Amino acid sequence: MYRRRLIYSLGALLAIIVAQSVIALWAFDSVSRQINHSRTSQQMLAELLEFRADSKRLKVWLAEYLITEKRDTAPRDELFGRMINQLDRLQALDDGHSAYPQAAANTVDHLDDITLLRGNVESLKLALQTREINRLESDAERWQTLMELFDKFQGTDIAELVDALVKLQQDRTNQADAAARQAMRLTFASLLASVALALLLFFALSVRLSRHLNQPLDRLLAGTDRVASGDYSQPIAETGASEFAKLARRFNRMAAAVQRAEARQRQLQDATEDRVHERTAQLEEVVNQLQQAEARQQRFVMDISHELRTPTTTILGEAELALRTSADDDPRRPGLEHIVDCCRQLASRIEDLLMLGRGHHALVSVRLSSHSVDAVYAHVGARIQAQAAHHPVSLKTSRLVSGLDSTRWTLLVDLEKLDLVCRIITENALQYRCDSDQLALTGKVVEEQLQIELIDQGLGLKPDEVDQLFQRHFRGRLARAERPDGLGIGLPIARSLMRAHDGDIQLLPNTPRGARVLLTLPCFEPEEAD
Repeated sequence: MYRRRLIYSLGALLAIIVAQSVIALWAFDSVSRQINHSRTSQQMLAELLEFRADSKRLKVWLAEYLITEKRDTAPRDELFGRMINQLDRLQALDDGHSAYPQAAANTVDHLDDITLLRGNVESLKLALQTREINRLESDAERWQTLMELFDKFQGTDIAELVDALVKLQQDRTNQADAAARQAMRLTFASLLASVALALLLFFALSVRLSRHLNQPLDRLLAGTDRVASGDYSQPIAETGASEFAKLARRFNRMAAAVQRAEARQRQLQDATEDRVHERTAQLEEVVNQLQQAEARQQRFVMDISHELRTPTTTILGEAELALRTSADDDPRRPGLEHIVDCCRQLASRIEDLLMLGRGHHALVSVRLSSHSVDAVYAHVGARIQAQAAHHPVSLKTSRLVSGLDSTRWTLLVDLEKLDLVCRIITENALQYRCDSDQLALTGKVVEEQLQIELIDQGLGLKPDEVDQLFQRHFRGRLARAERPDGLGIGLPIARSLMRAHDGDIQLLPNTPRGARVLLTLPCFEPEEAD
């Protein structure tokens, strides 16, 4: 229904636009015709006035011809030619003038008058060019005859005829101008009336359509606001024009679908939250059980480690004492050496168990203090040398290479935790040295970093296992084959400790065999360290 009203309104506006276009075209055509009529009348008037002036010039030439006996006929012939051309143009303009209704009634009379003027001019031209006028005896007779040809022709007064034609064209010009002004006024009035009618219709249709549009739109907007706020209790009234009623019906259907979807979503959300709470409670219970189990395991490991440390230390001390007091050829000496070696391995495993029992966070926490670069390098060398002294190996320690003043530049380290790192890497080098008896320790300062490298010639590394060796409880294939009893926690702990010092540890292959362990620690100038 509203669509039909809109179509009718647009059709009415289109009809008014078409009517205005037709009026404008008619007005343009009418004004153009009147203007052309006025222009034609003015041209005919100008030609008649020029014809009358040339006729008077011809009389003057004839008077001079008779009085002074001039024999120059060129001006005469020129005047005759101009007058004939003027009559031709008058006839052509009068033919075009017949297209206008107000001039068509006089067209035949005009053509007769122009024909009469043409006959008069041709007769006068014939009389002058054939010298028939010279047959008369006196100039007075000649003048009288020529004046009769000028003023009278076939019983018509030529001067009066020309004056009548001039007056007629003046009247025509005035009438055409008045008609053009009248057409302009009529056009203006018609366009003004059509514009006023269009504006009136536009405002009437705008008020009517807006009134029919605002009410249903207000209802729809109010309904959308309620739905946006989550209120589905009051649907939109399905009244008014059929288009708006259909829109309201579909919007209510959409709101109902949204309401059902939200209800389903809330149900699923509630069910999901219940399951999440249930699973969370189960996970918390499992986590608590795991934490309790881990705590029990740590206590068990700590207890076992402490229980094993005392007898192991006692056995190791007694065996070393017996080994020192025994003679070189004592048959018990190989057994004592084996006991000492086994006790040292057992002590190492006990230390690993104690590290596990302390927990990762307690293990890698450091207390940093300032030490010179030379002092740290010497400390690391002494620590590795003390640990290697119990094994049949030779440690070759190189002098520290540094472009800095290594006595003034400092390191921030925890010497106790650095000792643990040295113990881990030295123990690995000793355990997997195979038949090699050489270890090398080098140190240098590169780009304000202390780099300490321990080099062995033992089992070496598998390139595809280097990154995995720093994962907890991972051991390489060669290491497992050589010593199956390892726990795989030393290198991860060493990396954690080095990174706690803002440093790092890397494993690199050695040439021709073995491995290189590279420790990196940042150096600081004295004022930076303070």
